Amino acid sequence: MIHGKYKHKQAKGLFDESLRLEQKESNHHKSKTRAQVEHIFGFIENSMHGSFIRTIGIKRATAVVGLMNLIYNIFRAIQLGYASA
Repeated sequence: MIHGKYKHKQAKGLFDESLRLEQKESNHHKSKTRAQVEHIFGFIENSMHGSFIRTIGIKRATAVVGLMNLIYNIFRAIQLGYASA
């Protein structure tokens, strides 16, 4: 389903039918995006214990997530050498 519920799922070939070129290109694009996003969430979850947001209210939770993203960006800038610790 391209325009439906499962547009972000990887296409899968069958045992007697391989993937078309468009499906392979689509899978490649989805894999690149997923790999970048998973790296960020993995860092937040492992290093900053960000798997649970223990706040009351959506505004506070949004603020906590925003601060976690800011901290990730600062760590990334230090790692890449843009800023010094």
